[in-house]
Amino acid sequence: MRRRVCISILLLVLSLAWTGRAPADIVAEQSDPAPASSQEPPAPGAAPGAAPTPEECPAAKEEPVRSETPADAPLPEAVPAQPSMDVPEDPCLPGLYRDWQEMSLDSEERATRNGFASCKIIIDRSTFQLVVQGVRKDGSAEVVYSTHVGLGDLGSPTPEGDFVINHIYCYPDVLFFDASGAKVPGLYNGFFAPLLLCDDHKRCKRFRELGMHGFQGAAARTHHVHVTSTATYGAISAGCVRVPDPCRLKSELIRLAGIGPIKRNDRGTYHWLARPIEVIITGNYPGTDDQTTLASLFQQGVEQVHDGLKNFFGIFGR
Repeated sequence: MRRRVCISILLLVLSLAWTGRAPADIVAEQSDPAPASSQEPPAPGAAPGAAPTPEECPAAKEEPVRSETPADAPLPEAVPAQPSMDVPEDPCLPGLYRDWQEMSLDSEERATRNGFASCKIIIDRSTFQLVVQGVRKDGSAEVVYSTHVGLGDLGSPTPEGDFVINHIYCYPDVLFFDASGAKVPGLYNGFFAPLLLCDDHKRCKRFRELGMHGFQGAAARTHHVHVTSTATYGAISAGCVRVPDPCRLKSELIRLAGIGPIKRNDRGTYHWLARPIEVIITGNYPGTDDQTTLASLFQQGVEQVHDGLKNFFGIFGR
């Protein structure tokens, strides 16, 4: 009997001693240690024993990034956003459009339906007429707008030749600069298109100060700008082309040529044209012929005075 009790106590003690060991010791005994030769080498460039980089831990990429910034910590200073350019209000702009570029995007589809691939302007000095033509891919053209214009007088005639327009100032903020460099607002009546001369390599430059523009005589009087005439028809300017209805002209040019994003410089707000516009100035001033030049006109005047004086003295010499 005593023997059984001793055996039972011994088994109980052994059982308690076994269950009281640490779990880690149990796992260590149940698993064989991996041989040293089976351990993977560190990644290239990593120091032995260094923590793995995120690229070595694909699971880490799937975890959301958590901010460790305390809730009451000040936020980092925000980088100020670039303000959008203020677009000058233009009474010529059709309703529902923010600027001329929006209208241009709608008009390109309409021009494509009409088959126009480009446009050109023809100015006839003999009739003081400006014609805008839509040009198709096959070279055929159709008149889409025409108007009478003002050109340079005989003292500073609008030159004959082929020119190009590649950008237009089409908002009321466009400025005129007088001889002293002073800025004169309103004179161009919301439209100015510089006329350029281009070479065979498509390198263009301004031709003197030649351009097409609107005109407001009231602005000339207000700012004491000397002009020969405030009209917009006939031989009346210092050489530029004055248009009587700049709203209609710039609308037609934008519809046909298309424009890019809005820009601004010292002269005002403008757009580059999506397709440059050819401007052909041709014809002779009324009352002149192909052989007549300013020099020949002056020579004719001198000869007429000489003949008059000769006749005058001839009468008294009789």
